[in-house]
Amino acid sequence: MRPGLSSTTCPTRRELHDSALCCILYKVCRADIGAMAQLVAHLHGMERVRGSNPLSSTGRDFRVIWNPFFHAKKAEFQRFQGIRRKQRMYGNARQCQRNGYPWRYPNWVPICDTGHMRTKFGSVVYRADRKSYRAKYTYRGEIITKTFKDRLSAEAWLSGERSRVEASEAGIQQWSSPTERKRQETAIERRRVLFCDYVTEEFAPTWLNYSSDGTELATGSKRKHREYLTHLSHAFFWKYPLTGITQEDINRWLADLENFGGATPRKKTFQLLKAVYAKAVAEGAVAKSPVTMKAPAVPKSRQAQIPPATADELQTIYAAMPTTTRIAVWLGAILDLRIGEVVSLQVKDWNPKTQTLRVCHSADEHGGLKATKTATSNTTQPVPPQLGKLIDEACRGKQPTAFIVTCADGTHITPNRLRDHFNEAKTKAGRADLHFHTLRATSITAAVAAGASLKDTMTWGRHADAATSIERYQRASGSERMREIANGIESNLMGHEPTVEELEAEIAETKKRLADLESQLDALRHQNK
Repeated sequence: MRPGLSSTTCPTRRELHDSALCCILYKVCRADIGAMAQLVAHLHGMERVRGSNPLSSTGRDFRVIWNPFFHAKKAEFQRFQGIRRKQRMYGNARQCQRNGYPWRYPNWVPICDTGHMRTKFGSVVYRADRKSYRAKYTYRGEIITKTFKDRLSAEAWLSGERSRVEASEAGIQQWSSPTERKRQETAIERRRVLFCDYVTEEFAPTWLNYSSDGTELATGSKRKHREYLTHLSHAFFWKYPLTGITQEDINRWLADLENFGGATPRKKTFQLLKAVYAKAVAEGAVAKSPVTMKAPAVPKSRQAQIPPATADELQTIYAAMPTTTRIAVWLGAILDLRIGEVVSLQVKDWNPKTQTLRVCHSADEHGGLKATKTATSNTTQPVPPQLGKLIDEACRGKQPTAFIVTCADGTHITPNRLRDHFNEAKTKAGRADLHFHTLRATSITAAVAAGASLKDTMTWGRHADAATSIERYQRASGSERMREIANGIESNLMGHEPTVEELEAEIAETKKRLADLESQLDALRHQNK
């Protein structure tokens, strides 16, 4: 019996059983006595008139005595059946109580009457707040649930899950959770996707506009990405299934340089293909990437093979350029700035107190300002004293938003116009092969000669790719080191007769060393006195 409810308000199982039995006996007794009275009347040959039949009084006495008892039990049984109907109608007992129906449930009422049905496998629970049914079962310590709109769907799902569990127990098929099965089905569906569809729908929308760290690409980088994607779309396996491309297909595609228009686009397109399959493997679209070969080699560019400018050549170029733009030569050669960063420098970027120059902008294709090429390019560069004086002169009398490098009339100069000034001046220095970007290589070479380490070179060069800084460092340090090695080999194998200039330089160096030693000796004698 439920706690808090007395037997007077809540009938027990035995009471309800007695009530139902009394109702049945009442109907049977009345039917039997009535039939017996009809039989006696027929045998006596007289009509059945109340009072004339000997058994009429028996029926009357039976109704008088037993009717109250049978009616009470019948009412109690019918009352309980009404409550059961209301339970089914309103879902559960607590909801019945909120709607004003009496709490007259015995403690043996089945759970299904309260909206929760237990089956031989799992259970189905009605959730009144969401008006849905939740099917649930437990297997191997894992609770599996799923929600449905109707009870039949929930029971059908439970039946299917039961079949899977029984098959697993019998060793016919290995059981897996619905989540794992859905993941496997999704992977199978994705493996049927074409390579072109995967690239255009899953990979390209993000890759064309954003870098790996989530920042938006510059306009030039977006243009290059579209170019590499175009090369990839011209591959013969473009419409192959994503899982159908092999290493042989990729090698055959890379072997023809005409597919890309050059060695550098081929390498970049190969890196794009490798990134596509890296994403596909991470997402489970393919089991293994077919891109396992090394990237195609890229020969050194002509610009990379140009030797850096010397100090004399830079002085000549500086003197040959117009007064308002000549400072750009030292900004590129000493501070390692790009031409777009040079023309975007403003007076407010220069701090004369700390002798530093803030590099935070570059020039776009329309002559306006934009962010620097890479995040590492946005930095503050220390300025040496002589260059600081030139910057002070270039900023004198200008507003904070004015540009440091300008045209002759003081207007903003574009990168192409500044490049024209530089190209005119480099011919007077006898270096027609120079580019303004070569000044960056000149700066790296001078930094290595000044004793900069590889880490210092990476910081000073502001390269986003560490491999670029390593290449610049090796080129700058390697050339001088190779010259020293060659001179040493020549001296050991061929011998060397010093010239007059070499002897004079060695004598001067020896005299200088002797003067240093004499000064140290005099200081030591003075200290001992």
